[in-house]
Amino acid sequence: MIAKRAFDLTLSGVGLLLSAPLWALLALAIKLESPGPVFYTQARVGRRGRVFQALKFRSMIQDAERGLGPVQAVAHDPPVTRVGRVMRATAMDELPQLWNIFVGDMSFVGPRALRPQEHRGRRVGHAGSA
Repeated sequence: MIAKRAFDLTLSGVGLLLSAPLWALLALAIKLESPGPVFYTQARVGRRGRVFQALKFRSMIQDAERGLGPVQAVAHDPPVTRVGRVMRATAMDELPQLWNIFVGDMSFVGPRALRPQEHRGRRVGHAGSA
């Protein structure tokens, strides 16, 4: 576990430093295209069933899930912005999760952290965080 955490800290720290200029460009593009926050948080279930807030760049219009609740993304989602389409196609919307890894909410190695409603009925303690 110590080696895994050291790996996560090192890789996420380097990733955060190297991707910082890209973060600034993406934040500017998001703000120029649509009003609202740059980041989007989403509840996820981590190790031992602990819920944490996964951080992403916002790729949809503000409050896109209001009234609908969480909806699985599909190709050509109407509420997805143009910048959001590019970010999703290149997985750049996931870059802020480097912060989640750096602070220990998630890990590079392990199962994907699920949303709480996806997690129900699964074994606790095996969902993608450090």
